[in-house]
Amino acid sequence: MLLSVEHLHKSFGSSLILSDISFSVDSGDCVAILGQSGTGKTTLLRCLNFLERADSGIYRFRDTLLDLEHVTRRQADAVRMHTGFVFQEFNLFLNKTVLQNVTEGLIVARRVPKDEARKTAMEALSRVGMTDKADAFPLSLSGGQKQRAAIARALALSPDVLFFDEPTSALDPALTGEVLSVMRTLAEGGMTMLVVTHELGFARDVSNHVLYMEQGRILEDADSHAFFTHPVTEGAAKFIDAAP
Repeated sequence: MLLSVEHLHKSFGSSLILSDISFSVDSGDCVAILGQSGTGKTTLLRCLNFLERADSGIYRFRDTLLDLEHVTRRQADAVRMHTGFVFQEFNLFLNKTVLQNVTEGLIVARRVPKDEARKTAMEALSRVGMTDKADAFPLSLSGGQKQRAAIARALALSPDVLFFDEPTSALDPALTGEVLSVMRTLAEGGMTMLVVTHELGFARDVSNHVLYMEQGRILEDADSHAFFTHPVTEGAAKFIDAAP
């Protein structure tokens, strides 16, 4: 088992966003986190990467056990050293080239020498088909290219797990395929991935596990084939049937 959470709760003020969340992920899993907008999927992902702090719960990451109510910044940073996060809106530095965007975390956060960081970054860009855009600035890129650069930035950190937060929702339909193709290749290569997505075709064909959420709770935690062929809950069945 790579990671697990038990009884995770998260509120914003008086609004309960996540309630009693428990699940586990094995190395090499590609987990699709599904559900209608507003069900807490993104908040869950952000809690797992400490971009948001959960109110309570137990978080296991490899051999590290964390009490989320009392987790320290140092403990959170130690886990984040082994994770990568791909945002919906790319979050690239517009005043830096693609290569500089990818090397930034290596040089600044990891203290990797510049020559080594550049080599690692170019290898990551190669994995997403972006070496020819290394010297380009984000404003000259398509949305799909920006997202592939963002994936390369995460890959350069050699993460144990990649978190994807709706990685194609900001893209035109014509550009979605190139990003999903990269993600499919990563999954087939054994990268552990948790993917918040509305792309049910990707979830059905690429993920091996599904977490289906409603109103801040996980209602189904299932093998992908079982979920898509025999959903247990009425809400999941309607969600699948309503997909385009």
